Amino acid sequence: MLARELWPGVFKPTTCHYFIRMLQEKGLLLRHFTQNIDTLESVAGLDPEVCVEAHGHFRTGHCIQCRAEYTQDWMKERIMKPSIPKCEAEGCEGVVKPDIVFFGESLPHRFLQCMSEDFGKCDLLIIMGTSLLVQPFASLVNRTKENVPRMYINLENSCPPKLDPIMTVIFGSGFDFDGENNYRDIFWQGTCDDGCMALAEALGWGEELKNLVTTEHAKIDAANPDKGTLPAKKADSTPEKTNATPKKADTTPKKTENTPKKCETPKTSDKTPPKPEAATPKATPGSGSKKTPPKK
Repeated sequence: MLARELWPGVFKPTTCHYFIRMLQEKGLLLRHFTQNIDTLESVAGLDPEVCVEAHGHFRTGHCIQCRAEYTQDWMKERIMKPSIPKCEAEGCEGVVKPDIVFFGESLPHRFLQCMSEDFGKCDLLIIMGTSLLVQPFASLVNRTKENVPRMYINLENSCPPKLDPIMTVIFGSGFDFDGENNYRDIFWQGTCDDGCMALAEALGWGEELKNLVTTEHAKIDAANPDKGTLPAKKADSTPEKTNATPKKADTTPKKTENTPKKCETPKTSDKTPPKPEAATPKATPGSGSKKTPPKK
C-alpha cells in the first residue's frame, strides 16, 4: 500500500535538476547527495555514479529473501493492480520490495562510503531545498574542511540559530550565517529553481540552462503523448529533501531579477582564515570567458 502511494508519476525534472546536470557535464560535480526517491535526477540525465540516493529509488526492486533483482516495470505492474509482488525465482516465495528506504531501515552502504570519502575533497558545498532537520543526512554540511564555502538555498532559513550542546558534539555546529566571525557561510533565500538560475546567470550559463530545460521537457512530452506529464515539481525539493521541506513554494512570487536577493554577506575578522574564493563565481567581464566554480 505504501509503495503504491509513493510511486512517482510522470513528472518533469526542474531547472534545479538540469543545473546539477550542467555541473556534471562541465566536470565540476564531485557528488550529488539526495533524499529524493522520485528518480528525477536520473530522468534529468545525472550519471548514477555521481548520484547518491540516500533514501533509495524505484528503478529496481529486490526480493527480501533471495535478493533476486526486478525491474521498475515489473514492480509497477504488480503494485498498481494492486497485489503483493512475489519473487518468481525457483523455490522462493519472498516479497519483492522497491529499493527505497522505509522509516526505521538502514541507509544504503554507498551513502556511508561516499560520505566518508567525498567531503575531504569538496571545495564548494551547495545545499538546496532542505530543512536540515533529519539526521544523519543533515550533518553532511559539517563534514567539509573548515575553509570550504557553503551556500544554503532555501525558502527560509530553517537552521536553528543555536544547537543543543550534545547535538553539536554529535553532528556539528551547522551554519553561522549571522556570526561575527562568519567567513564562509551564505544563505540565499528563494526557491531552488530561482537560486540555480541566479547562479547560472552569474556564471554566464543562463541561456544554456534555459535552452536545456526547454529541450529536455519537449523530449519528455514527446515520449509520453498519451499519459500527459505533470507540471514540474517546484524546485524547493531537490538535491536534499526532507519531509519537513517548506510547502509554500507554489505561492512564492517569482523574482524578476537574475541576481540573488537578500544574500547575507559573510563577515571576516583577523582571527579567522582568509576568505576563500567567492562561492558563486561570476562571468569575466568583456572577454566572454567564464570563471567556473570549484568542484562541489
